[in-house]
Amino acid sequence: MNQSNQDNAKGWQNKVEGGIVYQGDISIYNSPTGQLHSSPPNNIPSRGVANFVGRDEKLAEVHKKLLQNDNVAILAVTAMGGMGKTELATKYAQRYKVKYPGGLCWLNARKPDLAAEIVEFAKSYMELELPPTLLTSQEQAKWCWRNWQPQAGLVLVVLDNIDDVINWENSREVLPTDNRFCILMTTRLRNLGLTVQHITLDELSPNDALNLLIALLGENDRRVQGEPQTAANLCKWLGYLPLGLQLVGAYLAEDPSLSLAEILQQLPAQQKSQLEAVFELSWQKLNSMTQRVAKLLSLFAPDIIPWQLVESVSQLLHWTKADVDEARKQLFKHHLIEVAEGESCYKIHPLIREFLQEKLAGLNTADDLKKAFAAALVEIADKIPESPTLEDIKSVQLAIPHLTEVAQNLIDVVEDENLTWVFTGLGRFYQGQGLYTLAAPWYEQGLSTVQTRLGEEHPDFATSLNNLANLYDSQGRYDQAKPLYLQALDLRKRLLGEEHPSVANSLNNLANFYNSQGRYDQAEPLFLQALELYKRLLGEEHPDFATSLNNLANLYNSQGRYDQAKPLYLQALEICQQVFGVNHPNTITVRQNLENLREKKSNSRKVKNNANNSLWENFLWLFH
Repeated sequence: MNQSNQDNAKGWQNKVEGGIVYQGDISIYNSPTGQLHSSPPNNIPSRGVANFVGRDEKLAEVHKKLLQNDNVAILAVTAMGGMGKTELATKYAQRYKVKYPGGLCWLNARKPDLAAEIVEFAKSYMELELPPTLLTSQEQAKWCWRNWQPQAGLVLVVLDNIDDVINWENSREVLPTDNRFCILMTTRLRNLGLTVQHITLDELSPNDALNLLIALLGENDRRVQGEPQTAANLCKWLGYLPLGLQLVGAYLAEDPSLSLAEILQQLPAQQKSQLEAVFELSWQKLNSMTQRVAKLLSLFAPDIIPWQLVESVSQLLHWTKADVDEARKQLFKHHLIEVAEGESCYKIHPLIREFLQEKLAGLNTADDLKKAFAAALVEIADKIPESPTLEDIKSVQLAIPHLTEVAQNLIDVVEDENLTWVFTGLGRFYQGQGLYTLAAPWYEQGLSTVQTRLGEEHPDFATSLNNLANLYDSQGRYDQAKPLYLQALDLRKRLLGEEHPSVANSLNNLANFYNSQGRYDQAEPLFLQALELYKRLLGEEHPDFATSLNNLANLYNSQGRYDQAKPLYLQALEICQQVFGVNHPNTITVRQNLENLREKKSNSRKVKNNANNSLWENFLWLFH
């Protein structure tokens, strides 16, 4: 069924022309699509570390440099890992957000496709509907910047975690160039070119480091005051790094009886890095179960981690919920995970993630963890329907980065029978939102992966052909879609036999393809074949049979054969109401199709009556 899902307009429902209208204390934004917004788009993380010390001058410097140019401002905060670059960017956005009435956009450069991230932001936070003529994600990203809230003022774009020069070169291709946009980046790189201003974030001053340690231990803790020289030596050993101080502070806060001298003795004199030593110190405090959970967490993408997803993986590993929950508490207590946006969601610092990945590499049962992780994500992908609703999209949204991690880095551990679902799930997630250019690479990669592993004489290869053909069809790339539809149909007939639901599916898809182009004489016999197959194989109460009825009715409706279309719509509606309920999108679609039919039929009668009346009037006029 063809479904059209539309968000309800947000904000006040006043008709507004042009940029910003102030009503009370709320800004109303009018997007290019006509949707109203009660506030500028903003996905800046609202949480941060509780103790932010010694960076006020840097925040002021960032603000001055971002706003001093007439051209687009690009400012990079550069520093080694553990200096607090991301935290500085977060605090800046939170503190100065009123200076950016056009909105704030936070992008994670560690994600595999920055253009896709931009498009998702525009769709989720501004409800922009992208033109189907844009065939690449880069084109779509640039269109989003051009169609940002018109006349709404300056916009802050934060690009977090530029890892290397290639990452930066790829990012530059899809960043905005209009001077409305101020771009703040965080990176370990020292030189990103002449067009980029730099601010170097150094370690904390000895005094600020001490103040941070005091804040981390709490007001009533007197160890720093009691051991001032040892405290100074400890801060110096840690290199005055905020992340190292936070971890050691958490370690000390857990055991008030532990002196600063004792913890300094536990830290080795020689180590690859101070942070690695601190990570190891925290690691040794964890019991074996918590260490296993931590290693599992290293498999997740560098993104928000819903704890419910961790529990789903742990169930496949036969870990008890109580053990996993206790592990979560211990990891949080030792600052190895932090609370993130969303209910029961967490995140891991990139450096800690790297440390945990090294620990996983030395684990004999690492493959078991990888297989369970992949299997849990496959279960989610398998549940994404062919035409997902907004509720469906929302329910899986936080899992998508981790499903992407499986597709890109863990596909080797996915079982053969589940191989297509990884890519089908990602494709459906994006295609269901009309983001065809973001869906295409996953269907194409799925086809290539299945072809390599399973070969071209496999039913899943036919499924992959069919998925890609459907996507090309949605994009209007008919010359590319048709041969794939035909190849999938032929392959399914040969491998599965002509009496199989998948053959009916291919017949139905090919018929829809012809119908959409007005080639009704080619579409009708295929629709009839598909309908008969579904009826014979699945029965007259199956949702696929209802879909087939609806599609054949659409064909008759397009041809003006209303009396043939009506009973098919009615039968499809009855099935959908029984199977899905009266408010399901499939049911609503058939109901709307039936209403449209009645309206077209009524209009047709009016036109016919008007024509007859006109003829009669002309006849009378001859004898006037």
